[in-house]
Amino acid sequence: MQHLLPLAAVLPLVAGALVPAVAWRRPDRAWGWAVAAGSGTLVVTALLTLRLLRTGPFSYPLGGWAPPWGIELRFDALSALSLGIAMIYLAVLVFSRRYAQSAVAPQRRAWFYSLLLVNLGGLVGFACTADLFNMFVCMELVSVSSYALVAAGGGRIAALAAFKYLVAGAVSSMLVLFSVGILHALTGSLNMADVAVRLADVEARGPVLLAVGALTVGFMVKAALFPLHLWLPDAHASAPGPVSAVLSALVVKLGVIGLVRVLPLFTGLEWLSLAPLQEALAWLGAIAIVTGALAALLQEDIKLMLAYSTVSNVGYIVLGIGLATPPAVTGGLVHVLNHGLIKATLFLAAGAIIYRTGYRTLRDLRGVGRMMPWTSVALSLGVLSIVGLPPTAGFLGKWYIALGAFEAGRPGFAIALLAGALLIFVYYLRILNALYFRAPLREEMLAVREAPVSMLLPVLALALLCLLGGLFGSGPVALAARAAAALAGGG
Repeated sequence: MQHLLPLAAVLPLVAGALVPAVAWRRPDRAWGWAVAAGSGTLVVTALLTLRLLRTGPFSYPLGGWAPPWGIELRFDALSALSLGIAMIYLAVLVFSRRYAQSAVAPQRRAWFYSLLLVNLGGLVGFACTADLFNMFVCMELVSVSSYALVAAGGGRIAALAAFKYLVAGAVSSMLVLFSVGILHALTGSLNMADVAVRLADVEARGPVLLAVGALTVGFMVKAALFPLHLWLPDAHASAPGPVSAVLSALVVKLGVIGLVRVLPLFTGLEWLSLAPLQEALAWLGAIAIVTGALAALLQEDIKLMLAYSTVSNVGYIVLGIGLATPPAVTGGLVHVLNHGLIKATLFLAAGAIIYRTGYRTLRDLRGVGRMMPWTSVALSLGVLSIVGLPPTAGFLGKWYIALGAFEAGRPGFAIALLAGALLIFVYYLRILNALYFRAPLREEMLAVREAPVSMLLPVLALALLCLLGGLFGSGPVALAARAAAALAGGG
């Protein structure tokens, strides 16, 4: 049991490396192998979360080297996001079988599942690391696999979107690595807890400010926070459906988790106030909420609409972190998980509809709700949840962020939050109108059938979680409140 923490990240990474060998003679084995590895990762992260609830945060020194000399893994309230990551990823892997058969060339399918598992391992490792350089390595595992996954469907548009994503990601990675180098030069350590202690004695203000700024900008690019979001719409819209779900639900959250991990490193410096940075993050978050929603409102392509919606919802999360009050940070961290569930539901449901119809614009998809009722019900639950209507999962995070805005004496930010929610309601109303209340324009739509069971079951399961996440959200809220308290206290 003591080795479960490293196993959470190592299991999908090793399984991903072995996919080409497992599928060498029988390509169909790749999917079953990937689902088995995803299921194992879910079990391991669930056991780690249970231990966290029973005993509190715990660490694991890799190789037996005690921190700060060795690499330390740590499972705390923020690391519990790995359970949500594994849950969403398992649904994506199950969904991928039929979709990959139509969207990914046969010679690429084993590598497709290999990249998905490497991506999963990097995400779990990033959530659980307590070492700055190990955090960077896990971030790069996620980033590089994401670039390749965007291009997995083939075609010039996907290749161009992947290249655009790669360029933005390379700049982000350079900034983060540059900052890690500065912090190591100043403190002689890479362990986060040790760096935080040693930074308090550092007198060189310029390098510290440079590290704070570079880390913030680097993670803002990863999170696609406005105005550094320009790579996101093309990448998310061009990728295969399961990849779009992973990118929107999980990968963009690297930037948010990274910010929450590194900002406490600087709270012990008496001469450095993070208030101006938090103010800037709050304003950028509020602007992202409105601009992302307005951009989504103008889209006709359903995947582009969902992509711009991600820009808006990242704004909610960053607004909560920027407000820096316990309720607001709690709401932002709750929305990290709940938005992941919601966006995975929406992108997978949209992927199932595109798989069956071959169309992706609202005009072409008119009336499909009658032909694919269960998929459309799942999509509708995701829509209601992303709007933030109670008692869905999307309501919880936005409610706490609004409470945090009032507690901070900043009601204007609560108004921006409400304006964003109203705009979201309008553009998602367009989806529901097209699905249910408009007659089909194309005759072939009348022959469309419901999605295959292997696609439908994970979509319905995620849609159910979008509802249960609001009705039984006390557990995630409690863990988010712990993480928010650690952020406020520099822990």
